[in-house]
Amino acid sequence: MPAMLDEELIHRRPVVLDIGEGVGALVVHTSSALVGREIEISPRDNAARRTHVGVLLRDMGGRCVAAAVFPTLPAGAYSLWRDVLTDEDVVIQAGGVVERDWRHVTDADSFRLARPERLDGAQDEPTGPLVPLDLLPPRYRQGQAACPAPMGAAPMRYADDGRVAWDQMWTTFCDLALAGGPKHRPTLLEPGTPAAVDADPDAYATVVAELARGLGLVTELPTVQCPDPGWLGLRCDDEAMARWLLRAIAAENISVRRDGVTLWLPAAPTFRLDHEIKNVVTVVAKTHHYWREHRGE
Repeated sequence: MPAMLDEELIHRRPVVLDIGEGVGALVVHTSSALVGREIEISPRDNAARRTHVGVLLRDMGGRCVAAAVFPTLPAGAYSLWRDVLTDEDVVIQAGGVVERDWRHVTDADSFRLARPERLDGAQDEPTGPLVPLDLLPPRYRQGQAACPAPMGAAPMRYADDGRVAWDQMWTTFCDLALAGGPKHRPTLLEPGTPAAVDADPDAYATVVAELARGLGLVTELPTVQCPDPGWLGLRCDDEAMARWLLRAIAAENISVRRDGVTLWLPAAPTFRLDHEIKNVVTVVAKTHHYWREHRGE
């Protein structure tokens, strides 16, 4: 055990798991090196909806063990997060408790520090990078602090054919939210529901077509039609790129899923050209720009 432990991180009360119909729980056993750090979890189909708990020393059957406990999780598939490049699937069953053994994980730098006020359930905004510095572009590794202030919105630009010139709208970007910069949106942009898509298929097709055109212009990556309504796919060069962009996009408050090298981004028939469509294209342009810098391209 570490020589010094913050008393606020020692959990002496019994763990109460609120499980039952439609709800289960998760216990992640860790090494003592992770005490005071956070482990995050998100629904497998929506990385932006992450929640976290702190790793605490807990009394379990008279033994003092280090563990992170998610006492109430709706049944379903989830991803556990250690850092931007490592995720692990877990399926929560209604009325059951799933356990994961991370006692072999001893690199605490791959996890954010938990603050006592956050462990009590406060939802204050984190400060500083959300991932280790070596997973960020060189400017942040070299000591440049991220500015939390947002830049002014780029004006819409149009080509001679009257369509939006997405590839001509930005020359600079504000700092990555992943590095401690401002989130692009104050609230999460979510995909349209199947019912909403069925109610206005023509508007939905128009939105998807413009998103695909915009994403292609700003990344030169291929887009993929999704069989599930509400999503459009962007095919990355490799899995490392897909995982990095997944975390970076989610930090900007845009819903995003990953299936191998394909990222699924939100679409809905109600998305407006200069609002939600622009939000998605802007965030992808920004994060893709920083990814290329991170890769040294």
